[in-house]
Amino acid sequence: MTFFLGCDTAKSKFDVSLINEQGLEQWGDTIINEATAIATAILTITGAYPDTELVCVVEATGCFHLALAETCHELGVACRVYNPVLTKQQLRATVRGKKTDKTDALMIARLGLRGEGRVYTPEPYKTTKYYVRGCQKLSVLSSTFRQYKTHICELLDGDLTDDAQELLQGIQTAIKDARAQIFKDMAASAQRPVFNRLQTIPGVGPYIAASLIGEIQDMKRFTTTKSVIAYAGLDPRIKQSGKSLNSTGKLTKRGSSYLRRSLFIAANIARQHDPQFRALYDKKRAEGKRYTVANCVVARKLLTIVRAVWLSETNYDVSFWPH
Repeated sequence: MTFFLGCDTAKSKFDVSLINEQGLEQWGDTIINEATAIATAILTITGAYPDTELVCVVEATGCFHLALAETCHELGVACRVYNPVLTKQQLRATVRGKKTDKTDALMIARLGLRGEGRVYTPEPYKTTKYYVRGCQKLSVLSSTFRQYKTHICELLDGDLTDDAQELLQGIQTAIKDARAQIFKDMAASAQRPVFNRLQTIPGVGPYIAASLIGEIQDMKRFTTTKSVIAYAGLDPRIKQSGKSLNSTGKLTKRGSSYLRRSLFIAANIARQHDPQFRALYDKKRAEGKRYTVANCVVARKLLTIVRAVWLSETNYDVSFWPH
């Protein structure tokens, strides 16, 4: 017999619901979102039901579900992680039309009973991902601080003391040095054959390659090109009314915003320096598309080539373009 533990995730806690194979709730509670508390709860359940297999079920919610997933992996308990879109679909299909943590935990457990989600496995490039995200945030911080520094100096118009000027400059230098060091550590953490292969693609340098690796982790988990495009949030939002389908042209912007940003940067570089990408960009502009839309098309094409290079384990060349 298999029991399913549905976990509704928040930053500091989980609301959990334990069901049997008939979908009937056996137990429910709230536990702290911390490894020791999670391990205690799981061991208590497996001890109370020694002849059953336990499967934990949780939606992918940024980083908040990772403590549960990683604790389950260490304890040898399967943890199924599913797309949060399923939760929204379930909520729209219910009469109650409101969200409560305890009922959502029960709903999540029943999604696991249906076989939704994929079994969590540790990310092979977890360190790379957090280095890349740290670099992005430090870049934003550096730009913001530089603007504030300029603003303060203009307001005080020469009245800023030498000590204050030295302190402001020191902060700016410290941010720059921290970003440079994290960049070196990031590149070291991503050193695999795929890291070098991705850099053969136009527009992809060490930073973008590390970002792609850190956010995608394992390309084999995306069975189609459409699935990895959807993960990056580069797929168009679709509206349906009756039998008619309408693409609004706007992006869903689901999935990783860090991956999407890196792809846009790479696409902008690629279309300026590579004839194949430039031709694609110019074609969309000639069709009347705005810069953002045309660059999005280039980013999607770039991601399909990234997937092809990654899975084929070969360097990029023009054969990846249809003739």
